[in-house]
Amino acid sequence: MDDNEVILQDLPTSVHGFVFLGDDGEPMIVVNSRLTREQNRRTFRHEKKHIRMNELSDPTFIEYKE
Repeated sequence: MDDNEVILQDLPTSVHGFVFLGDDGEPMIVVNSRLTREQNRRTFRHEKKHIRMNELSDPTFIEYKE
């Protein structure tokens, strides 16, 4: 998909994916293996926007709260 690390993981179907900083400080994108390839492509693009907008370095940014 891109040069970012992408992990395909079984997640609850309500969770499409998320992004976090790995141990090396590089963004890692997780997409839900239970969803379709097209949904995962949309999720990947969505998470890439968070990376481009530098939101991972903003400690106040929370997209979803449980």
